[in-house]
Amino acid sequence: MNTDKSLAGARIVVTRARHQAEPVARLIRERGGVPLLYPCLAMAPADDFLPLDDSLCRLGEFDWLVFTSSNAVAAVADRLRSVGTQPDWSQVAIAAVGAQTRDAVRAVFGRDADFLPEQANARGLAQGLPVPRAARVLLPQTDRADSATAQILRDRGAAVSPVVAYRTVMGSGGIDLAAQVSQGNIQALTFASPSAVEFLLQRCPQPQLLALPAACIGATTARAARRLGFARLVVPPVGGLSKMLEALAQFFLTQANFAEEL
Repeated sequence: MNTDKSLAGARIVVTRARHQAEPVARLIRERGGVPLLYPCLAMAPADDFLPLDDSLCRLGEFDWLVFTSSNAVAAVADRLRSVGTQPDWSQVAIAAVGAQTRDAVRAVFGRDADFLPEQANARGLAQGLPVPRAARVLLPQTDRADSATAQILRDRGAAVSPVVAYRTVMGSGGIDLAAQVSQGNIQALTFASPSAVEFLLQRCPQPQLLALPAACIGATTARAARRLGFARLVVPPVGGLSKMLEALAQFFLTQANFAEEL
């Protein structure tokens, strides 16, 4: 039985896509909090699958298949079924950005990832991936991915082929966030990607949101939140959903201790 109630009573907005919201919602509930779902992201098919399909048909030519999200794993699996390709997994190594993506690789492809970075983010993956010079890397990703991961690998001498595997679009549904914010019923927001921050403010352009604590899964997401006006950022020293919520609980504790001292 989980006795950690470090988020007891806190009403916390979960901005992840609907199909990805439950893991963080469960972690919030286990800590005594109340998850409020407000999907800011949704996944959509790529506009053009030809580059991805061509790369998958030549998968044996690559040394590494690098996944920076579980959504990319799902998109690649779908295209492999569509083109009727059965990869020889002994010919290509797989890298996964974090535990959730590793679990997706295991569930979908029936094998373990060959590399998992110490820092569960795309930068940590790109900096730590064991690539000899001229190693060939296939990088399936969202249409909104920045070029940093590919560039770091190129700077290290790898030959990188980034391809769009899926599109990230604005989500819909969920709670009436504007009303909840206006009534003061929200204690924190959670973000697992820069796109979630951007789409939140597009879906709900309420200035009061910027005053709320924004728990970010890692430094890249935190930079996006800061750029868009969030000032009370909560960022774990090590990425991951559980670590993000641990950092948020510590933030609440610090705030409570400060209030008691006044």
